[in-house]
Amino acid sequence: MSASLTIVRTDQGDQWPTAVRDLDAGQDDFPRDADEQHKRLVQWFEEAERSGMDAREFAERDRAYLDGEQWTPDELEELRKRGQPAIVVNWIRRKVDLLGGMERRARTDPKAFPRTPSEDDRADAATQALRYVADDNDFQVLRSAVFENMLVEGAGGIEIGLEDDGRGGCNITYTQVPWDRLWWDPHSRSPDFLDARYVGIVIWMDKDQLTEMYPDRADVIDDTFASPDATGQYTDRPYDVAWLDTRRRRTRVVQGYWSEGGSYWGATFTRVGYLTDPWRSPFKDRRGKSGCPLILQSAYVDQDNNRYGAVRDLISLQDEINKRRSKALHLLSVAQVIAEQGAVTDVDKARREVARPDGYVETMPGLKFEVQRGNDLATGQWQLLQHATQEMQLAGPNAAMSGTDPRELSGRAILAQQAGGAVQNEPLADSLRMWARRVYEMTWMAARQFWTAPKWVRVTDDLQSTRWVGINVPITLKDELARMPQANRAMVMQNMQLMPGDPRLDQVVRIEGDITDLDVDITVAEGQDVPTLQAETFQSLIQLASMQPGLIPGDVLIAASSLRNKDDLLKRMQEHQQQQGQMAAAAAQKQGARMDAQTAKDQSQAAANFALAGERKVNAVRNVHDMHADFTAPPAGQSYVAPDNPQGAPDPESVPPGMALAHQVADLAKKRADTQNTQMNTALTQAKIPQVAHQTIGTMVQTNRLARTPIPPGQSAP
Repeated sequence: MSASLTIVRTDQGDQWPTAVRDLDAGQDDFPRDADEQHKRLVQWFEEAERSGMDAREFAERDRAYLDGEQWTPDELEELRKRGQPAIVVNWIRRKVDLLGGMERRARTDPKAFPRTPSEDDRADAATQALRYVADDNDFQVLRSAVFENMLVEGAGGIEIGLEDDGRGGCNITYTQVPWDRLWWDPHSRSPDFLDARYVGIVIWMDKDQLTEMYPDRADVIDDTFASPDATGQYTDRPYDVAWLDTRRRRTRVVQGYWSEGGSYWGATFTRVGYLTDPWRSPFKDRRGKSGCPLILQSAYVDQDNNRYGAVRDLISLQDEINKRRSKALHLLSVAQVIAEQGAVTDVDKARREVARPDGYVETMPGLKFEVQRGNDLATGQWQLLQHATQEMQLAGPNAAMSGTDPRELSGRAILAQQAGGAVQNEPLADSLRMWARRVYEMTWMAARQFWTAPKWVRVTDDLQSTRWVGINVPITLKDELARMPQANRAMVMQNMQLMPGDPRLDQVVRIEGDITDLDVDITVAEGQDVPTLQAETFQSLIQLASMQPGLIPGDVLIAASSLRNKDDLLKRMQEHQQQQGQMAAAAAQKQGARMDAQTAKDQSQAAANFALAGERKVNAVRNVHDMHADFTAPPAGQSYVAPDNPQGAPDPESVPPGMALAHQVADLAKKRADTQNTQMNTALTQAKIPQVAHQTIGTMVQTNRLARTPIPPGQSAP
């Protein structure tokens, strides 16, 4: 029994985890008289035992049918006398396996949603905390086992427990309780047992094991084995062992949970006395009220409050299929003989010959001897067998859902059958989903109470990306500065006048992933187990996208699909689009700078050309002036006296102001163009650095891979 290992404590309070001991400090003891409560517990257990005998017998029969034991001992003996084969075509196993496979395909992880916009990050920590506990306890496997109990026997559940983590906190544990170890209030009518006054677990234990686990209750254990023997439906395995096994010294130990004064209490006891005194449940439900750690769920409840599963409706069809097939085979293999007395000399020999396919019988002339085969009766049995088989195929998950329908059906007909089967099984799936939600809600409340130490949860998604999520992790000022960009960090340290070794660096500034006071809404969504209308809509979008590429964006197709990790895919696609947009904006900026540089270069070239044209014009004027001076020069040997320039005449040696300004503008434009070209080349070089680094890393990886590749014998290294 998991209770004795996880949640049930003895009278010594130090056996509780530290967090639970602190929680129980100052609480009152059980409000009733302990001995009187023990009598009530024994009475409740015996009441549950007596009232559940018939329902338990039916549940055991349903489990036997699932295991292929579908003929009673009396029926097998009668068939043996007839020589009739005991045929078993186990349709129940097929149905249960198919429903179990659908449940496994529909597995999803829980998700916590914040109740205020400012708690998104903490809600993500809550989600990862729930998934951590579920993965640590293999909850998906336990859930499938509980679902099988719901399908077959009609009820199942798990017990939530606490284990000391050695750091002052608790680890949350799950333990699946077998269906035949459960007992509950027979007056409970709700499928989720929330209206039950009491529920519990019963197991068998050896005396030495009890003495080892409860050394301070040796007197109770001795009195238990000294009490008279008793019987009941919770007999040990095998079934020939009574309530008290005096040969092996075994007895049944009962653990009960009950509601008293607005709180749930628990105790472990035998028929004689307590093994653990009543203790208050440390767990809470989603409303913060005291909760029962034994979380149960049933599939169906009849008018007498008996729990039963989906197998119950298949028993009669299964019996008809087995018996009609067995009878039809028997009729085809036997024959009836109608003969007058004396028609054959040896009756036994005649019987043997008639039973043989090539038998030979000699009869007396004139005497009647007829052999009648049961072909007509066998034909009727086969027709009824086909009808029963069709009814079995339509019950529960149909053949189309399992992919075994032999008919040639269209795609839309297959989708309709699959959708119909899924709708038929939705009540069971909904019950399982609500049960899993109650487990997650109580787990969340326990994590808020008992996870006092920091925890780091490693998260690996379906795309194999790993990240770490902190839960109740204290963040110091030094940690916060380390996460800042270098420029911001330097500014903050300068403003706060921080120096290495400053004691303020070790001060806690916040708690990352603080879940102690966080309220969230927990959802348990089911994955797509069969193609439905959503799958048909997705196929229509695919056809439209193939007819006109680019009409339907990729994110729309992903959102319409049934991919399990489509939220992560959409997030990554958005991040990729943002990166592409930033790269495109940077490229456009570089292209604009290049065009500006080219324009400046063209302008400087035009200015230079204009200045050159002005210079050429001045040179032309100077040449004309020189020619004129040559013609007006005095004869050889005489001195030349240059006449005074007329008023307002230009100096032939001076540069016109316009030309000088044009030269200056051309020089400035040329320098500006050279500067922009230099900046553009620098930006292009910086853009190529990551690409070159990536190529270098790829080359190093390839070289390392080649270096590690073993060289086959007889070959040399390249």
